[in-house]
Amino acid sequence: MPYDTAKNLSDFTDCLGALSAIVEENEVESVFLLGDFNAHPGESFFNELTDFSAEQNWICSDIKKLGLNSGTYTYISEAHGSGRWLDHCVVTEAAWKLIIDSKVLYDTYWSDHFPLITTCNFNLSKSKFMYKSDKYNSVKWGARSDDQIRRYQELCNQRLKLLDFPELFAKCCFDFCHDFSHRNTIDKFYNEIVSTLSSAASEAYSITRRRKNTVTGWNKHVKDAHMEARSKFSMWTLFGRPKHGTLYDAMVTSRKIFKGRLKWCQNNQEQIRMDALATLHARGDFGRFWKSTNNMNVRPGLPVSVDGVNDAKAIADIFKDHFTVKSPLGPSSRVLDSGTSGQGHLTTHIKAKTIDSIIKSMSKGKSPGHDGLSIEHLRHAGVHLPRVLALLFNMCLVHSYLPAELMKTIVVPIIKNKTGDISDRSNYRPISLATVIAKVLDRVLNSQLEDVLSLHDGQHGFKRGLSTESAILSLKHTVKYYTDRHTPVYACFLDLSKAFDLVSYDLLWDKLERAGLSRDVLDIFKCWYGGQVNSVRWADEFSEPYRMECGVRQGGLISPNLFSLYVNELIEGLSSTRIGCHIGNVCVNNISYADDMVLLAPSVSALRKLLKVCESYAGSHGLL
Repeated sequence: MPYDTAKNLSDFTDCLGALSAIVEENEVESVFLLGDFNAHPGESFFNELTDFSAEQNWICSDIKKLGLNSGTYTYISEAHGSGRWLDHCVVTEAAWKLIIDSKVLYDTYWSDHFPLITTCNFNLSKSKFMYKSDKYNSVKWGARSDDQIRRYQELCNQRLKLLDFPELFAKCCFDFCHDFSHRNTIDKFYNEIVSTLSSAASEAYSITRRRKNTVTGWNKHVKDAHMEARSKFSMWTLFGRPKHGTLYDAMVTSRKIFKGRLKWCQNNQEQIRMDALATLHARGDFGRFWKSTNNMNVRPGLPVSVDGVNDAKAIADIFKDHFTVKSPLGPSSRVLDSGTSGQGHLTTHIKAKTIDSIIKSMSKGKSPGHDGLSIEHLRHAGVHLPRVLALLFNMCLVHSYLPAELMKTIVVPIIKNKTGDISDRSNYRPISLATVIAKVLDRVLNSQLEDVLSLHDGQHGFKRGLSTESAILSLKHTVKYYTDRHTPVYACFLDLSKAFDLVSYDLLWDKLERAGLSRDVLDIFKCWYGGQVNSVRWADEFSEPYRMECGVRQGGLISPNLFSLYVNELIEGLSSTRIGCHIGNVCVNNISYADDMVLLAPSVSALRKLLKVCESYAGSHGLL
């Protein structure tokens, strides 16, 4: 800021106006403006700052925290020896709610100003996603060379080995802990892991990055001519750049050939691409064929408007409302807190060996979450990562808590019918992009659930060794058994509407508890489903964050098992009626694959009784 004089007052106001413009343009709620304002209380600059802040609904946090008459100063005048309060922290109303304390360090002498310290609790801030284009994001994996991967692994090994079990948790590593202050340490530990992987990926990428050649067909048609032209040019330069003669003619000819081939490639890029694809296909090299096809970037553009709305942010909010599902039973009435979480000893302990096995088994090439990390980052992070993730997950189990950043999910609308109306929101389905560490935890929890899960044989969905084929075989065999004996079979095919999205959490927790799931894992489920925050992304803009009221996590590995458990009592109830088709002693009155079911009965009246069982169960479980 300029010095506090009458002639500089207009410049001071202009600076404040520029700051205000930056805040307005970025539409961020929590803003901190810290620095040397040259605004001492009672003088013209301070009065202007006070008036301007009042107009913008800003707050001078250090003044408000310490008090205008507290005798605070951040600078001592060499000329007069008087203390002056020139440095301030001006904040928006949302940022003011995050500030815990403000103070000046008078025993620090690294400048002619004393440091003004503002202490904040950013966990109180409302989470928002800031999205940047993937085009130049050095954190995302993409295509990396062997040198880049080796450098990334070296950096991760150096930094991850320094992360160890926090001493703060020495007394709570085997029993449930309800100390809320420990959650900040878990957040910090998780953020250190993500920061380490992100920074290592970025540094490894930038160290060995080379400019990408954008001329299609360069290696095949131009590269040799370019090297020849450079060689002839160097030779011509070495002999003093003669204006005529053999060296001059060779240089000119080689440059003409190079420029001619370059121009031909630039004019025929599409044909060269097609020829290259045809060659790969003819060779049977389908891996490179599909990779080259994907790199052609022929994805259709986004529609100009959706439901008559053009603004990208407004469209994202439209999809947020469209994808939000309300349960007929209402939101969950049970929220996990220190009073409802587990007591006593933990029964689940996650080993580094388990994490290592999970990481090696996960598929590559999947879309990353909001932090830009994917399974490739974990797979190449070295030997220390499984140990560090095991520490993190065990700390989460002990405290029945998950970091908010781990649970954040980006929801992307994907068109269902490309030949339909792409400006109709009902023609889109949601795809959820979770963080990769959340996906690892998902697999850990799934293994715990599978240990206690016991589903009825009538359910063929998401069970090892079973499929739609086994369900169809059961249906055909049952029908043939009856028709061979000249007995009719009546069938009613049922499909649950948005079944995965309508799972009631209160009922699900009861079912998991009755299934024998350990308390520590159950509490993590409650924390995850109660704390997950979603935001819809559309054309680089994000909707307002929203939470799930019901439904299992879209795309989660464990979600199908949770849903199968949710409807298992319906299958058991139908079979226990002993009404409908039988083969020998086996009741085959219902066959299911996930949320699809067929009821089988030798009479209409029997089929109606089975339907009543389904209607009653659906009504009590919020299903349609």
